Amino acid sequence: GFVSIGMEAMDHLLKACPSQWLNMYVEFYLLIVQRLLENPQPDMQVRASESFLYFAQKEEDVPAYHRRYDFFISKFSQMCHSETNDPEITTKIRVSGLKGIGGVVRKTVNEELAENIWNQHHMDKIIPSLLYNIQIGGYKAGQGRSQTPDLGAMS
Repeated sequence: GFVSIGMEAMDHLLKACPSQWLNMYVEFYLLIVQRLLENPQPDMQVRASESFLYFAQKEEDVPAYHRRYDFFISKFSQMCHSETNDPEITTKIRVSGLKGIGGVVRKTVNEELAENIWNQHHMDKIIPSLLYNIQIGGYKAGQGRSQTPDLGAMS
């Protein structure tokens, strides 16, 4: 409803904002994205990760000395481990989490002054989230990861 329309408008503003003025808008934008990620509704979390990807693709001329991505790394990593009774929702949330992690990596690699994404405390969240989603064979929501696939039979 109104939240999706509002975020769509904010995404358009972000895309249209000239790079030299972006810092004035981005802090508010990221705060709204963070609030949506904190919402327990899967659709809001998916929408927030889509908006974060728009932000990650935006080039900035002015360095952001104070910007931190700790919350986003933690939340996107948490989304990668999401488990619901609906396989479609589980997949949507996990894919959004993976894309969000990709967006954080993309954004911080291009920002010289951003916190180092390769720090141990970030990698301790990112790597397990990526590995958790590397799957061989079918996945059924609700059954979790109770069985390990026979990798010898895969050759």
